[in-house]
Amino acid sequence: MRCAGCSHDNPVGSVYCQHCGSRLPASEGNAWQGAPTPAFSPAPSAVGASNACRRCGSPLAPGLRFCTECGTPVQDSHAASAPRPAPVVPAQQTPVAGSHVWQAAPPHGAALAMTPPSCPPAPSIQDASPGAQAPTAASRPAEAPSGSPIARLVAIEKDGSDGRIFPVVSESVDIGRLEGDILLPDDPYLSPRHARLLRRGQTWFLRDLDSLNGCYIRIREPVELRDGDVLLVGQQVLRFEVLKDGESSLGPASMHGTLIFGTPEIPRVARLVQYTTEGIGRDVHHVHRDETLLGREAADVVFSDDPFLSRRHAAIAYDRSHGRFVLRDLGSSNGTSIRFRGERALLDGDQFRVGRHLFRFECGAGARR
Repeated sequence: MRCAGCSHDNPVGSVYCQHCGSRLPASEGNAWQGAPTPAFSPAPSAVGASNACRRCGSPLAPGLRFCTECGTPVQDSHAASAPRPAPVVPAQQTPVAGSHVWQAAPPHGAALAMTPPSCPPAPSIQDASPGAQAPTAASRPAEAPSGSPIARLVAIEKDGSDGRIFPVVSESVDIGRLEGDILLPDDPYLSPRHARLLRRGQTWFLRDLDSLNGCYIRIREPVELRDGDVLLVGQQVLRFEVLKDGESSLGPASMHGTLIFGTPEIPRVARLVQYTTEGIGRDVHHVHRDETLLGREAADVVFSDDPFLSRRHAAIAYDRSHGRFVLRDLGSSNGTSIRFRGERALLDGDQFRVGRHLFRFECGAGARR
């Protein structure tokens, strides 16, 4: 069985690649073809055995990096610690995002890594796909691998302070609700295996593993919007849609020769569709100005009941000569995030959201403290 990710040859019947842990494609010789993923529970005889997977109990051949049955890294050792109590959020004008319920948004797409601990020079955010912000780390602490850390994830608490630290000691770390190296079982918005943090050359990447709710990254610079991009401002999950030619201006309507009386028409160029936890679009806000402001008070599109928005939070600029839309944050307290497609290069200090959890990625000297 050849792995599509790393091209490693695996024994016939393997479910996961023994070299990189990726799921292998179904084929005639693969035992899991068409079968559901089994529920994992260690076999009594395998518990504590050094030559058996500590997660599913399957026997492990010498030299394997990942279990071929469940994809669990062989070298990781896990130690659970006591849950961290949620801190009290101090009173402030714009609370830090984190205590609210996170809406689901429509899905998007999702690669592998290796190399030394130094961070790459910062590429422009336009060169990569969009992204995020989030709350407290798991009530049941994730299992921290042993070894010398080469990077780390710092959970950001509800009050904006640093929470639990997750050391990264290998070039590939999976995050999920039920499967992976960092487990967040208290987060119902996470897919079983949601995202992968990996290193390729000198650069770290965050890859979405075809999760339902995706991964969001907090923007540092203005970023160009594309049709279908999903934004995160405060608690608002907004899908950006560019209007087709037939939708931008419908013209005056009439009935039996009489014009319909109403508010004067304004040609529209795009719209923001508000998505809720019901999984459907609710309110629609049309974009027709050269610059449309989003915020809690002094804005064109106002969400007055969202305490996680700043008064003037973000802006969408429209370049009429080139038909381009650019999103920028207006120095908001909680930032503006965008859902990215596939994988996204990470810089030291980037913040990203998976489910309802917000993490800060560190790969500089501070990551090895």
